[in-house]
Amino acid sequence: MLTNKAHPERTAANREQARQAAIEDMAGFLLEIDRRSRNQGPATMGTAGEHDAAPPESGETKFLDFVIGGKPGTARASAVAPLTMIEARAASARAFVDLGMFSRYLEWFSLFRLYRHVLVDQLVADARRQGFEPVMLTPLLVDYDEWLFEDVRTPLAKQMEVMDYISRRSGDRPAVHGYIGFDPLREVAFRANIKGTVSSLVTSRRALTEHGFVGVKLYPTMGFRPSGNHKPYPKRTEKRLGFRPDKQLDQALDDLYKLCVDLDAPIMAHGYSSNGSGRDYADRGDPAYWLPVFHKYPSLRVCIAHFGRFDARSAGRTQPFPDGSWEWTLGEFIRANPRQPVFADISYFSEALEAESKRAPLARYFRRWVGEFDPEVNHLVFGTDWIMLGKEKGYSHYIESVNSFLRQDCGFGDDVCDKIFRGNALRLLPLQRWSKGRERLLAWYRRNGVDPKRLPISPSGVFAGLVGD
Repeated sequence: MLTNKAHPERTAANREQARQAAIEDMAGFLLEIDRRSRNQGPATMGTAGEHDAAPPESGETKFLDFVIGGKPGTARASAVAPLTMIEARAASARAFVDLGMFSRYLEWFSLFRLYRHVLVDQLVADARRQGFEPVMLTPLLVDYDEWLFEDVRTPLAKQMEVMDYISRRSGDRPAVHGYIGFDPLREVAFRANIKGTVSSLVTSRRALTEHGFVGVKLYPTMGFRPSGNHKPYPKRTEKRLGFRPDKQLDQALDDLYKLCVDLDAPIMAHGYSSNGSGRDYADRGDPAYWLPVFHKYPSLRVCIAHFGRFDARSAGRTQPFPDGSWEWTLGEFIRANPRQPVFADISYFSEALEAESKRAPLARYFRRWVGEFDPEVNHLVFGTDWIMLGKEKGYSHYIESVNSFLRQDCGFGDDVCDKIFRGNALRLLPLQRWSKGRERLLAWYRRNGVDPKRLPISPSGVFAGLVGD
């Protein structure tokens, strides 16, 4: 569609039309549930003339009753008669408005119908509505397939091309340069001739050198460590590979780190103990497993995402929280290596939307962390995690709420907040004049006839002597 080879689908180009299409689809789903429940038939008569027990109510039927009745466990008053399309549409429309958290999730689901460039424009509009002007967006692609044993319909290489076209769009928009998803397990399977015809490492190189991507996205909690990989792994994975991939995962990751150093490309890594694809896999994103990488590659730009909860225990730490947390492990490294380009972002910090009683202890931890590890606040970066954040009740004022948390709850001043919202991101990203990473991006601008003035320039700063001015 972005290349004008196809007409846009109305329900993918407009949020309200996407919402209406979602309502219509759910109405059809309600009708289908109703039809299936009726096809099960009534209770039968036994030979002795007694009614057999009615079959237990299915989860689908309970869902239908909930949407129609509006309360969990509420049976429909008109369950005897078949559901009509008019009733189904009315119930579906109400469900998008009147069912609390369930309604928020339905609204959120409808976002997945939209084109990616529409989602970009939505994020820009949402930021501007809250009084913030975005100058650069860095969408993150992910690759979960090998850990979830599913193959997405749109391969990562095709998603890469879509993001390239989105980055080229002109108009009143900020620069858009994505992070390409890299899964070391996919690379291991490719190298073992088990799956795939293209190396994930080659795809990452192409994204960075040909398609305007700024960096690489890693998701360790799927099941790998940034270094020092060790069992267990999914049984299906070991069976398919024919070996335990400890060394192979480490090698694939090490090759990625070398590539990122060579191309001056930052790595963004999921950094909270969540979304693990297997038991205890969520712990594998622990910054403790990043420390050997930081020491081996001191010029590698890395951002650990989702900083600020202080409630995930880091490997080898026995202290009470917050001292035993992932944040403290990362902080100790930053304190010892203040000039190294290692950062943490506060994306999906939904705690900023909570009541003051829940924000207050986190604000104390923030102040203490800054005081002990990063007194100049050169290593914290703002993030959103859109569209995942879209399901939160207070998303419409998220940026304002984070700003208020930093200023009012934490007591940070204008200079600190400017660093978190803008300045530190300019250091994390390869935007320094004459840096290899900036020259790589500018080459993409020249090839595609895009105005290079859109790309922000980082002023000289704390990392200038290390990563280029």
